[in-house]
Amino acid sequence: MDTGNTAKAVRELVPQAHFATIYAKPAGWPLVDTFMTEGRPGYVDPVSLGFSNSIRTAHCRAQITGLNSMFTFFCKKVFGLMQNQLVIFLAVVVTTGCANMEISRNVDELKRVETGQSREDVFKAMGPAAIEKEISGRRFAVFYQTSAADSPEAAVTTDLCTPILFEDGRVTGVGGDLYEQWLREEKERQRQVEIKEARRLKAEMAEAERKRNLLERKEKIAVLEKEVGPVPASNPSLNLKLYRQLLALDSKNVRYQKKVAYYEDRLARQQETQKLRTEKRAREKYLKSWEQSRDVRNKKLRQYTGNGIAEIAIYDMGKGSLYVWVKNVSYQIITTHPDYFTLIDNDNNPIPCVIGDSLNSVLEPGSLSHGKIEYNSVIIPRELVFQNRESGRVSKSFK
Repeated sequence: MDTGNTAKAVRELVPQAHFATIYAKPAGWPLVDTFMTEGRPGYVDPVSLGFSNSIRTAHCRAQITGLNSMFTFFCKKVFGLMQNQLVIFLAVVVTTGCANMEISRNVDELKRVETGQSREDVFKAMGPAAIEKEISGRRFAVFYQTSAADSPEAAVTTDLCTPILFEDGRVTGVGGDLYEQWLREEKERQRQVEIKEARRLKAEMAEAERKRNLLERKEKIAVLEKEVGPVPASNPSLNLKLYRQLLALDSKNVRYQKKVAYYEDRLARQQETQKLRTEKRAREKYLKSWEQSRDVRNKKLRQYTGNGIAEIAIYDMGKGSLYVWVKNVSYQIITTHPDYFTLIDNDNNPIPCVIGDSLNSVLEPGSLSHGKIEYNSVIIPRELVFQNRESGRVSKSFK
């Protein structure tokens, strides 16, 4: 019942009817016999008649058929009316008028909601909310319809409602702005929680990986320690290989560091010794071959060769001894002297040698000078050179 204009018209038509409504504003009280508005004349408590508390709020979103049935039952229960007794329910109550009354009541009651009120006090004053949504553990929102839907059958959505925001069970504010802010804050909080959880999982995975690697490293070290144990020190190559692997697994281990340094030095010395031995064997083999080919070589060396002024011939006596002849084949006098002779090795370096004094002479045309040249037998000569101002350069190859 709103202004009562419709009720006045109906009472003129049926003055003996009993008028019952769900809700009546003060302007309509004189026109209504029975209604459910607490603390007003004509109020009947539906709970005392066996109805549930939900009838106090008379949710007008119910189907029209359901409302008609409820009103019929309510009137029979209260007044004991028979089926043939006339009961008039105003159409405005059953249809859109009911919804409008609830919306109007919600708007009025929302104005009375104050910050700090408890949830219980709000629900006692306004009744159950159309929609409830939990935002977080401490925050939740309840929605009361404050705008009419397109049709009575349409579901109530948050777009048609005004929210009341609660934090720790107390009213914090009324209206959609704070609700949207809380949603954004909760979304950000959830995002931070997800970030924190992702970081935690990543840290746990990294720690698990670290422990797994540590266990694998310990197992590898144990295997290598068992393998290196029986290896003799005389095998520096294998020892060095194994201790380098151990040092790679435990770089701060002082014992592994010392072992690697020791076997690196020992292996280097061993390799140097082996190199010298190899070179010695190769030289000995070459010298042996050189000695074995001496007779063949002497056949060529004994033949005089020269430049038309002087000619030389050589006899290889072996073990670092040569016998040399110098012949003057010119028509002039030439001289010989130990300083005029140079023995050269395969690297084109002069070979230190001792030259006999007999090779210090003055040669008339057609005369000879001869003498011994001695050198280190481990050196293989490549060429003997005789050279002075009178005769020029004369050489004899040993190849």
